[in-house]
Amino acid sequence: MAYLVDTDVLIDCMRGNPDAVFCLQSLAGDYALSRITALELVVGSRDNRNLAEIDRFLETQTILPLVAEIGARAYSLVKTYARSHGLQPFDALIAATAIEENLTLVSKNRKHFAMIANLSLQVPRY
Repeated sequence: MAYLVDTDVLIDCMRGNPDAVFCLQSLAGDYALSRITALELVVGSRDNRNLAEIDRFLETQTILPLVAEIGARAYSLVKTYARSHGLQPFDALIAATAIEENLTLVSKNRKHFAMIANLSLQVPRY
């Protein structure tokens, strides 16, 4: 795996944004999702039908588990960036997953992640 895809890109894909779909396809399957992203998708589901669609989608994806090292890294990120930049716990866990797994995070949320040292961030142009 080379990439970790953030929730915002997946939501755009699920809403049928052709540029987001192209972005995901351009990664050629060389990506994974954080367990946190899976949780965020479920929380954002509109109804049971949408939840079933999300479940079907997630069954086809590589979802990285939350391990102790990711939790420890996220804790450090929150200590460093929560007060100064407003880093939220879920974003810290996603960033920590990318760092610990040596993956480039693909996210439109530059504001949420750009300040994090050692995080490789790719912001799609759509």
